[in-house]
Amino acid sequence: MTVTKQMLDSHPDTSGATDLLVAAIDACYECAQACTSCADACLSEENVADLVRCIGTDHDCADVCVATGAVLTRQAASDDNLTAAVLAACVTACSTCADECESHADMHEHCRICGEACRRCQRACRALLSEIR
Repeated sequence: MTVTKQMLDSHPDTSGATDLLVAAIDACYECAQACTSCADACLSEENVADLVRCIGTDHDCADVCVATGAVLTRQAASDDNLTAAVLAACVTACSTCADECESHADMHEHCRICGEACRRCQRACRALLSEIR
């Protein structure tokens, strides 16, 4: 059981966390970490100029994932419309970042790992979005 699940299950204003909610929160924070690390690794590569777009999408995706994870974690008086909008934005950010990272994956292992984390987050957010709608 993850800390995310334990915290949501112990929350007095919820009836417990669904598996999809827990998976999305955990995937968002994992993806944010991977994107931050990938951007940092890109900055250490010899061909940084070729990785400017990758660094930018990494940063954008990390920020969106952190915001999404935080919104999903706050269950007291949550709003399904806002939650759906944030999830949709996260799906878009993860898709964009994964596409970019995957284009460098054959040359940079950190981009491959990041692309995989983005795809997991994209799937988790899409699944939760389907449950909300």
